Amino acid sequence: VVAFDRRGFRIGYGGGYYDVTLDALRRKKNIIAIGVAFACQEVAEVPAEPFDHRLDVILTEKEMLEFTDSSL
Repeated sequence: VVAFDRRGFRIGYGGGYYDVTLDALRRKKNIIAIGVAFACQEVAEVPAEPFDHRLDVILTEKEMLEFTDSSL
């Protein structure tokens, strides 16, 4: 995770590989996607497109953020 927001979206290192991989995995079975970041990497809002996948959990040195569909 390069940056994240409190909706569960994240900015990675570019290329879209994460979203493509996560989409393929989620089509096969139920998985939990966990991102690890420092709290200082939090931003107000990550620009998200319809094809972007949210993380289920973000873990920082200060807290664990969990996201559900109702948290959007």
